[in-house]
Amino acid sequence: MTPFSRRRFLSASALAVLAAPLVRAAEPFLHAGGPRLRLSVAAYSFRDQFQKGTPPLTWEQFIDHCAEWGVDGAELTSYYFPKDVTDARLIEVKRHAHLRGVSISGTAVGNTFTNPPGEARDKEIAGVKQWIDRAVILGAPHIRVFAGALPKGGNLADAKKTCIEQLEECGDYAGKHGIFLGIENHGGIVAEPNDLLDILKAVKSPWVGINLDTGNFHTEDPYADLARIAPWAVNVQIKAEIRPKAAKTDEPADFARLLKILRDANYQGWVALEYEAKEDPWVAVPRHLGTLKQLIQGGAAPAATAAAGEPAWQSLFNGKDLGKWKETDFAGKGVVDVKDGQLILEVGGDLTGVTLPEPPAKMDYEVEFTAMRVQGDDFFCGFTFPVGETHVTLVVGGWGGTVTGISNINSQSADENETTQFKNYKNGQWYQFRVKVTKSKIEAWIDKEQIVNLDTEGKKLEMRVGEIESSKPFGFATWRTKGALKDIRWRKL
Repeated sequence: MTPFSRRRFLSASALAVLAAPLVRAAEPFLHAGGPRLRLSVAAYSFRDQFQKGTPPLTWEQFIDHCAEWGVDGAELTSYYFPKDVTDARLIEVKRHAHLRGVSISGTAVGNTFTNPPGEARDKEIAGVKQWIDRAVILGAPHIRVFAGALPKGGNLADAKKTCIEQLEECGDYAGKHGIFLGIENHGGIVAEPNDLLDILKAVKSPWVGINLDTGNFHTEDPYADLARIAPWAVNVQIKAEIRPKAAKTDEPADFARLLKILRDANYQGWVALEYEAKEDPWVAVPRHLGTLKQLIQGGAAPAATAAAGEPAWQSLFNGKDLGKWKETDFAGKGVVDVKDGQLILEVGGDLTGVTLPEPPAKMDYEVEFTAMRVQGDDFFCGFTFPVGETHVTLVVGGWGGTVTGISNINSQSADENETTQFKNYKNGQWYQFRVKVTKSKIEAWIDKEQIVNLDTEGKKLEMRVGEIESSKPFGFATWRTKGALKDIRWRKL
């Protein structure tokens, strides 16, 4: 006999729903068709920027970044709204997200569902119900909730029972408003998959499932335990690190393996990157999103992600300040600023730029960065880099806005040699670049399209004569144009 499921239950006739209360079966969610994974970013990834930024990160700015990174959704953690946030403010955020083409994939509350009957328990339930109401206003389909820790002096059986009671009450309220609650595998009484599934299977609500957090099982085999709970997932928060029980420190998560677990469970829904590692999130989040996008689309991890045994990428820009970068001493230079994780080169008359006093390498290396022409109509990226003991510049959008190529080759500039291309660039659009230098070649890519494949043997490589020479040994410059850079990193080959 085909097992009865919540999905089939919900597809029953409206009369049947009105005639009987919703009763939840213990079986996993069943989904028609194949797996469907939609990428989102959890605001918790930028917790320091929301709480300690100067000024603090705003919801509009966070949503703007989600749009720039090309993800479908933004998960709005409740912690970063004022406690007395108004409906009008929630509507403002919802409007901004819609205009940026970003769906609000869900929200997350901090609660405890292990309190015995009393004032503390009532307060926790009221707080979750309040955010159910707010999720309706935001248009968020899901709320992450916690089970909670074992109360002092309590026992696990009683804690599970009270958690089930509160999940049922809140689940009933959520269902009436069309909101899913996802109980997260987050330590406490749900640190082990058996206990989490015991609770979930006892909750009589088709609106309660699991918020699967890939970094929260610290068991002998976290991947196997995540696979056990995946069929009940109503939301996924994917982390960049994982720590098995025997490990002393966090290990890089195997994104491909995690996504396979979700596909094998025929999961259909949001996958929110919730970044908690030590690297600057302005650098790490876009990089991890690039990897996840490629894997979700069915391909291998992008070349920018180091495979096992390959040299690791190292950041050259922390997104907070210039660090080792120095403003290049161009006459008439514009202002150089760091804002929202971006290195901003304002319009100068003529050149504005930054330079590292020492290059990360001179030969057999790769550099990656993301750049945007903010304002103007000339080159928004002149990237000067070493090729052994000499230097050249990758010019992007020069000579009135379209010329792209290497200066100089055999005394010819980027507008007149074998690397010359004419490409249109849109102001306000990010482009990803990769430059590879080896003993026999210079190669370059824009958004994975190879634009330079230059055999260097027998060729004279040099800088174009003029102020741009001040960009040596390793620097970026713009010409009468405002440009922005981010995610600058390199690796040795």
